[in-house]
Amino acid sequence: MAVSEFQAIHAVALQMAAALDTYEADTDAMVAAWPDLERYRTVSGDVDRLRMYSSSLPATSVQWAELLIAHAQLVHYLWRDCYGEGGGSAEAFRQVRDHHADCIAALRSRCARLARSRHPPPHAA
Repeated sequence: MAVSEFQAIHAVALQMAAALDTYEADTDAMVAAWPDLERYRTVSGDVDRLRMYSSSLPATSVQWAELLIAHAQLVHYLWRDCYGEGGGSAEAFRQVRDHHADCIAALRSRCARLARSRHPPPHAA
């Protein structure tokens, strides 16, 4: 891997971590204001940005897929609670939120490892 490619991975990892911070804050705001469709659109844009960064960082693919699934589960829970059969108990919602937060933390950790690594990630050979 050329030095410039390695530097690009560092830069994208830092950008993805920053986008993840924005996504987390926007998601918290969306949940608090649910069903505010403008906040939902904002979070959808955040997801698109994270998808773009992840496509440039194959080493984040597992964590990104886990977050995407957790995001879908969270949004499904919110829609169902608001418009459908009901989302369930406060404990069920806490579990969905906790899993989502764990997925954010895992992706953030992976980005941090890539950003501070002195060696190319395993998928970048």
